[in-house]
Amino acid sequence: MQREPGRDSQQMGIIHMKLLSCIVLPLAMMTVVVCDGFAQAQKPPTATVAFREARDLIGDGEWQRAETAFNRFLVGFPKDPQIPAALYWLAFSLKQQNKFPAADTVLTRLIQEHPASTGWVNDARAMRLEIAPRLRNTQVIEQGVSDSDDEIRLAALQSLFEARPERAIAMATEILKPGSGSSRQLKEGTLTLLGDAETTDAIPLLVQVARNDTDMRVRRNATEALGEIEDSTVIEPLQSLALQSTDSGVARAAIEGLAEQGSLARKALLEVVRSGSSVELRAEAVEALGEIEGDPAVVEDLLSIMSLAKEPRIQEAVIEALGEIELTQAESALAQIARTSTNVEVRRSAVEALADHETESAAEALASLYDSEKVEAVKEEIIDALEGTESRSAMRKLGQIAATETSGRLRTLAISALSKFEDPEAVRLLEQAFKQGRPQ
Repeated sequence: MQREPGRDSQQMGIIHMKLLSCIVLPLAMMTVVVCDGFAQAQKPPTATVAFREARDLIGDGEWQRAETAFNRFLVGFPKDPQIPAALYWLAFSLKQQNKFPAADTVLTRLIQEHPASTGWVNDARAMRLEIAPRLRNTQVIEQGVSDSDDEIRLAALQSLFEARPERAIAMATEILKPGSGSSRQLKEGTLTLLGDAETTDAIPLLVQVARNDTDMRVRRNATEALGEIEDSTVIEPLQSLALQSTDSGVARAAIEGLAEQGSLARKALLEVVRSGSSVELRAEAVEALGEIEGDPAVVEDLLSIMSLAKEPRIQEAVIEALGEIELTQAESALAQIARTSTNVEVRRSAVEALADHETESAAEALASLYDSEKVEAVKEEIIDALEGTESRSAMRKLGQIAATETSGRLRTLAISALSKFEDPEAVRLLEQAFKQGRPQ
């Protein structure tokens, strides 16, 4: 049978119009498509798919949409094994929206209705403790503080620091006192919270634990927490721990804590450099001086240490510290060491540290050093350092070396370094160097 011309296209147009007339209506867990007055139910998603889609919204930070999706899951699949998890993530999405009363209600439901889901119940209890200060729910916090589970106790203690700091210090004292029977996990967590709280009220307790606890690892953690508190009163005990502790870990933690105190701890660190029990600890105190920002006096201290130091490790530490200090005085000090030291390796290290400053003034100092240096190995280091600064002063000095250096090896290195600069002037300098003779 012969079709009428255009009939197929007419039928397709009618079908397209019918599709356009369809309306999609989401009803609970089932999608209903209404086309020309006839309702056609589409297959609802499985519980696994619905939960995964809701969980993905958590991962995307879509808190309000996640709240809606998990509520729909709870209604649509009330007997599903994932209900405890859905309740937890619903509460999480509510917390992220600062809907703390609603979140607390959902968490309470999870705890009461699903006690056998131990993992989710513990997480729910921890979240209740987290939001308790926002709800002024001191009862929940106090219950958590006396809980037998260490993680719950730590979550409660964290909330206690936010709600009632003086009560938190008292509770921490009980946990950390000799003979308390507290586990290492509980002690270490408590020390971390004391350091994070950054309250001077915690200093006497931390000093006592750092000096006297029978567990050396706990003593190290107490020393680290002490260093987190930026206050001048921590300097003396930290210096004492750095000089007197028989445990290198405690001494090292004390030095790191002193470095956190900035210029206030400068004299204490110098004392450790002078009197530390080992070369390594003294070197670490030197490196800690390099972490003090913006204090020119530190540069003078380091130069003084360098002039007296005989141990290579101390000399290395001084150069490393000067490389970290972003002051022109530090650049000048490194240039002075590179120019005057009788030790070739020390001069090379000073050149390398000077290049780390990546400034025009550093490049100019390196160019000057090249002219006064006699040892070819150090000159090689200077060429490499000039390339690393990527400055115009360095580029021009490399051009001069490439054109006039009598050592074929050094000329080759300078030409190679100069070729790395993406600058029209670098091309001109290379051409000029080749005109004066190719490297040997």
